[in-house]
Amino acid sequence: MGGNIKEWLIALLVVAAVIFGIYWFAVREAPAPEVSAPVTEPAPETQPNVDLEEPAEPVIPPVPEPVEPEDPPRQLPALNDSDREAHTDIISLSSDGALAKWIVPDEVVRKWVAAVNTATKGDLMHKNRPFNNVDGKLAVKELETRDDGQKVYVLSQENYQRYDQPVRLFAMVDTDTAVNLYQFWYPRLKQAYGELGLKNKNFHAAVMAAIDQALAAPEVEGPIKLVRPTVYYKFEDEKLEKMPGLHKLMIRIGPDNAARVKEKLRELKAALQNMPSEQ
Repeated sequence: MGGNIKEWLIALLVVAAVIFGIYWFAVREAPAPEVSAPVTEPAPETQPNVDLEEPAEPVIPPVPEPVEPEDPPRQLPALNDSDREAHTDIISLSSDGALAKWIVPDEVVRKWVAAVNTATKGDLMHKNRPFNNVDGKLAVKELETRDDGQKVYVLSQENYQRYDQPVRLFAMVDTDTAVNLYQFWYPRLKQAYGELGLKNKNFHAAVMAAIDQALAAPEVEGPIKLVRPTVYYKFEDEKLEKMPGLHKLMIRIGPDNAARVKEKLRELKAALQNMPSEQ
């Protein structure tokens, strides 16, 4: 029995030694971390010649462009204070300011309204015109002498050329710009038209009627014959002499200039006829 106990004790010591040895080595190979002190991972060592992925460039939002403040809407001046602005606007219809030579700078709105009203009947204003006359006198050439001793003249090419510049400036006016200015100034044009004391105070209708009068001027073939019974020249043809003054002017400026004027008037009429007859 004693031998058995001795052998059992030896076996128990061996087992205990084996278990202790396994535990001791296990603890050394994988020590348990202390709860009170967190474990920090060591920084990875930098290895040379290792391609690292380039970090993405930061996205920079675009800087908004500064917004220019809009100009305040233009104010329409009072009729009595409108000359400077109205004159400037009409002159601006020619890019080089050449219209300044032809446009009268005073009572601009009222004079143009009066001229339009006169033109509705086919007549011309002889005083207080809104534009200056062409330079020089009527250019004619003597053609023949009639049996009654009356000399007959014809309008010369030089006379037609006197009107070349104003006609050219009129033909070159930008239609859209002209219509926009007409719309801007219409309240003052209407006001000035009302001052004339007419029963029909529809100025837009008057403008359209004036354009139609100019377009109705006849186209005369051949030389334009004139006579001079007194100081002034007259058309030899009685039918031409009885025509309204606006029609006579369209003949005096020459067929080429008259054609250019009519072409521009048709263009303006087409742009204006879409507007209401009264605003």
